[in-house]
Amino acid sequence: MFKKDAFLTGLIPGLVLPFVGFYLYYLLFFNYMGLHSFIDHVVRINKAISVLSLGAILNLLMFFIFYQLQLDKSARGVIAATFIYAFVVVYFKVL
Repeated sequence: MFKKDAFLTGLIPGLVLPFVGFYLYYLLFFNYMGLHSFIDHVVRINKAISVLSLGAILNLLMFFIFYQLQLDKSARGVIAATFIYAFVVVYFKVL
């Protein structure tokens, strides 16, 4: 399936982890409302991109784990995913 040290091994989790962070943020601070209501709320107050950006902090943790394990290609995949998110955030901030 995936090689241990491969670009996709870092890219795919790097693209998914910000959404996991978004969900963790919801669970920690807004679990009194439904997930759908929370998403509507952050979209309505124009904070969806900011909350999703907080989830990208998990990419930093994963990058350091790959770096410590000397999985350089996987670490590059995480960096690439983080840059993709950065471009998306800048794009939506400019709109």
